[in-house]
Amino acid sequence: MVTLIEQKEYDLNAILKEEDLWTGFPDVKNRSVFIKPNLVVPPRGNDIQSCTHRTVVEAVIVRAKQGGAHTITVGDCGFKDQWELTVECSGYREMCERYRVSLVGLQEGENYHRYTLVRFPQPDQYLSLYGIKVSDYLLGAEVVINVPKLKIHGLVGYTGAIKNLMGCVSPKGSMHPRGSVDILHKRLRDLYYLLRNRIAWVLLDGIVGAEYSEQYGTPKFAGILASGSCMFEIDATGAQIVGYLSRDIEYLRLIEQQQGWGVPRIAPRWRRDFERSLYYKKSVPV
Repeated sequence: MVTLIEQKEYDLNAILKEEDLWTGFPDVKNRSVFIKPNLVVPPRGNDIQSCTHRTVVEAVIVRAKQGGAHTITVGDCGFKDQWELTVECSGYREMCERYRVSLVGLQEGENYHRYTLVRFPQPDQYLSLYGIKVSDYLLGAEVVINVPKLKIHGLVGYTGAIKNLMGCVSPKGSMHPRGSVDILHKRLRDLYYLLRNRIAWVLLDGIVGAEYSEQYGTPKFAGILASGSCMFEIDATGAQIVGYLSRDIEYLRLIEQQQGWGVPRIAPRWRRDFERSLYYKKSVPV
């Protein structure tokens, strides 16, 4: 089940007071928590559309602390060698220091080697990704919370919870060898099945999303937060918010085909119809 709420501003207290939004928030008492935002590039100027806004992650930190979490770690791999600039410009460094939680670049320094190979649970059912190295920070956490950003994606059309996990694998380029979009869709489907049971909860930042591109796209006010325990349900809902159906996004269609069920259409009041990428070839009217 996906919970949708209207939230017009990045207001910490307002987000925390939305009790429906926190339905299904996992039990974190005395447990290690890993929070995975989307920190794809260093924000420029007034850019609030490329990365998960720190206020949304801050709300998760507060709830985890209130729940008695033993340790809290916030981590992503960032873009190439720009991790330090990303966490500085986005305000994540200051936020994590203020709450005394760990902030880690998953491919910075020795962390580059802290990955473990994870194999597909059913070797006869994977499409393209039999196994991939996953960060030990994710694998070692007792509770993993995925906090993606609502965005159009240049190659696969839509990006949300599932694709956000690419920030926890190494090398990221192995998800789309030779720039193959077809392989990327298949491997995103496989990545979902590889890691779905490790993700306890998802909170999608859709207050301001990105049109046209996942990096430095055009900001699009959507005024929505979405939460739930299933990444596919979150993404199938998020795809509808931006103007697609899940079958229009190939990796979501592949997941739906495998499991034999999808999600209901959202009410028209939740539709925001983002402008799509000029590079995304599959554009099916809905």
